[in-house]
Amino acid sequence: MRAHRVIQGALLLAAAQLPFIVACARVEGSDGAEAEAESDRGDDTDPGPESSDTTSGGGAEATDPALDLFACNFEPSCEPVTMHAYPSPPEALPCAAKLVIGGGTGVLSSLLTPGPYVDETESLIFVLGDGTALVQTRERHCGREGMECGPTPVWEAPSPHRICDLVVSPDVEAACEEDAEGCGFRPWADVANCRAVEEHSCEDVAALLAAM
Repeated sequence: MRAHRVIQGALLLAAAQLPFIVACARVEGSDGAEAEAESDRGDDTDPGPESSDTTSGGGAEATDPALDLFACNFEPSCEPVTMHAYPSPPEALPCAAKLVIGGGTGVLSSLLTPGPYVDETESLIFVLGDGTALVQTRERHCGREGMECGPTPVWEAPSPHRICDLVVSPDVEAACEEDAEGCGFRPWADVANCRAVEEHSCEDVAALLAAM
């Protein structure tokens, strides 16, 4: 009799748990179906290569090189100066200083070449007569570790055009007025506060130099 009651109780407990088990199975089956449906919808809407093409197409475009003012072949107002261990020729520095201080326009050219390898920066400085100058530089390098080059390295693309301040101290001005030692403008060092400016053609630069 007691065994019969135990069996009957077990059957009742199993019957009570059956709806819960079925409900859980339905929930799990529903999640699986929804996941499968989401997977199917993802396949239908996957942009694939089109999305990649759109992204790559929206990237920044390469800019064109700046107009090369070195190709304009302007005649320097003072002898071009080369700076290696010391400036050469030394008389080019007083000439450049007097041009800057005098308030006129002109063209200065310098080559900074610290070495010992081919490590050159050339500058064109178009003095505008108001304490500023239009400046463009170009560089070429060869002989450093990992670099390979021929006997004549080519110049890299010239820099963007910039307007820069020409810095001359009162002591230099006084020395130039007296034609004394210490009068000198260093094109590779006495140019400061450079900022970007619109590009100038050779004709534009010639007009600026003729304006004063």
